[in-house]
Amino acid sequence: MFSDNPLVLTILNELRQSDESLSLYKLIKILEKQGYVLADQEVDESSQMMLFRKNFVVMNALYQLKLNLIDSGFNLFISSLKIQLIPELNIDTLAPAVRSSDVQADAALSDYYLNWDNFYLTDEQGVEKLLSGFWNCFTKYHQSHHVDDKRLDSLQVLGLESSASWKDIQQAYRQLITVYHPDKGGDSLKFIKIREAFLILKLTRT
Repeated sequence: MFSDNPLVLTILNELRQSDESLSLYKLIKILEKQGYVLADQEVDESSQMMLFRKNFVVMNALYQLKLNLIDSGFNLFISSLKIQLIPELNIDTLAPAVRSSDVQADAALSDYYLNWDNFYLTDEQGVEKLLSGFWNCFTKYHQSHHVDDKRLDSLQVLGLESSASWKDIQQAYRQLITVYHPDKGGDSLKFIKIREAFLILKLTRT
């Protein structure tokens, strides 16, 4: 069971009005600007501990909202860097390849933030561990998305859509490499870009 979080309706309203996704940091600042006190400063409390408590309160509200949106036709994408309300039919445009590990991680985070015991029982050492885990996830997130971006850029070089198969990639590469080969009067710079794009696609093939 979980207690109703008074921030749920306010956050829903903010997400509806926003034309773009919000980061957790930006959402916290919006709520504080509206006068919400997300965490009182305790005596001898570190800034990291206070930040943890603010984050927890807002994340609890977000995961409560996500549950409330079930069967509503909308879904809520939640990460520290991107929070967005999206129609369920358009979820693939936000995450073209939803990995099972991502779904499992989201379920684990939901369980964590909906359990208020984790709010009350986490100490300074626990916060240090959580922050360390966050930065590890942050690094992996950017590494994986950098690879995804390079793959999409490489597909564009070959004139292909994101859904292109490995067979499509090979066929497009063979055709383009013939047209732009310097020995046949082609553009040498374009030829190099095509070779590089093919190599990236080959290395990132799943």
